Amino acid sequence: MARPARTAAAGRRMSMAGMLLDRGADMPLYQQVAAHLRQRILEGSLPAGTRLAGSREIAGELGCSRAIVLAACDLLYAEGYLLSTPRGGVRVAEIAHAPGAAPPSEEPPPDGEWLSDRWRSLLATDYVFEPGSPFSPGTPDIAEFPFEIWARLLRQSWHNPLRSACIDMSPLGWQPLREATAEFLGAVRGLLCRPEEVVITPASSGALDLCCRMLLDPGDEVWVEEPGFIEARWSLKAAGAKLVPVPVDEKGLIVAEGIRRAPRAKLVVVTPSHQFPLGVSMGLERRLELLEWARENGAWIIEDDYNSEFRHRDSMVASLKSLDRHGRVVYLGTFSKVMMPSLRLGYLVASARFVEAFGKGRARIDVHSAGTAQPALAEFLNQGHLLRYLRRMRKLYAERQQAVLHALRTLLPDELEVAPTAAGLHLTALFTPAMAARMSDREASARTRRSGNFIQPLSQCYLGEPDRQGLIIGYGRLDAAEAMPRLATVAQHLKG
Repeated sequence: MARPARTAAAGRRMSMAGMLLDRGADMPLYQQVAAHLRQRILEGSLPAGTRLAGSREIAGELGCSRAIVLAACDLLYAEGYLLSTPRGGVRVAEIAHAPGAAPPSEEPPPDGEWLSDRWRSLLATDYVFEPGSPFSPGTPDIAEFPFEIWARLLRQSWHNPLRSACIDMSPLGWQPLREATAEFLGAVRGLLCRPEEVVITPASSGALDLCCRMLLDPGDEVWVEEPGFIEARWSLKAAGAKLVPVPVDEKGLIVAEGIRRAPRAKLVVVTPSHQFPLGVSMGLERRLELLEWARENGAWIIEDDYNSEFRHRDSMVASLKSLDRHGRVVYLGTFSKVMMPSLRLGYLVASARFVEAFGKGRARIDVHSAGTAQPALAEFLNQGHLLRYLRRMRKLYAERQQAVLHALRTLLPDELEVAPTAAGLHLTALFTPAMAARMSDREASARTRRSGNFIQPLSQCYLGEPDRQGLIIGYGRLDAAEAMPRLATVAQHLKG
């Protein structure tokens, strides 16, 4: 009986020459060997039928034990990349990524061929930012954060953790943290709520995303402030909402205009205590008007109370939620912008009925927020560390705001109109008519980038044609002594 013809690959013998094992890497050595072989098979440099050298020979080439090579081969056997043949030794198996097939590292097709329409629209949003800029709005200064206390509480929480903190955490959050958050909101915001009305979320952005998926169907109309918080619009777009821009004046969102543009809107997203980016507070008459419209139409209101903990002057403005008597307001807040951005923990406050439905839905999506920091955060609140930290930072941020105001009024009096705001970590400087005639705020923003002190343009916060030009100037990370020299550099580029 004639023997079958041997392929060229069947006569080839594999060598591991050129591969170096990294004994300092986190990946075990046998996995490094397996990964190297797998990649060569997939890219076609080890075609089907190629015979591997013996395990002792390979181990000698790599300078490792034979056991490591055998473990790597066992893994590739299980994955179907290798096979053993009688008297044929170990050979490369026939797989889908044979020579001529597209390697797995090939770039996916263009976005238009695989992304949904709403995600293409979302990713096409024109947005310029630079997180490392000292003028980045909304970014706190972590240099003053009491990391020693935080580290101690983390160690204590996880030295002998409760089972429920490791395995069975509720979609609504760690119960002691829900209780501590309710007390914190009463002390800091005057918002009286019960623990069963509080949900611990992945910061306010995560809370908004989950609320959008819970409340909206594709095509539902949503009022958004114009200008407004662009990151909030991303979550709304991802949920398929139809965004309806509603203008903002010195009293906040113009409710009557929202009713005229979209009287049957399903949802409203507002920043009433400290409007982003203009910094105005919504007047009581507008708040009551908005609540009444929501009640009559069965609409929901999402109140983003960002940075209200950092109040620099005047009395604290009551939240919209505190006026809600019909359970139409969902209040969002975050510990990330108060403590450190990477914490990624926030909260929402809503009616117990809303919270119950939210928890059931969340259990089917992302289960719950990361639990590692929740027990420590509960103790951080209960022991009063966050309240003491806030008192210190309010004073510091107020000084920085005044330093920025003084520098702007000294250096750019004819170009920018800027007024102090009672809270938050940024100022919005509007262009004077003369400045607006010279350049757009996007051009001005590009010039600040060239100066090494990037400042965001106001116009990118608009959905439609902007009716104002200006710059959004953050000061959370800016030392007061740096305000004048940095803004002097900015002024040179804007006047040049």
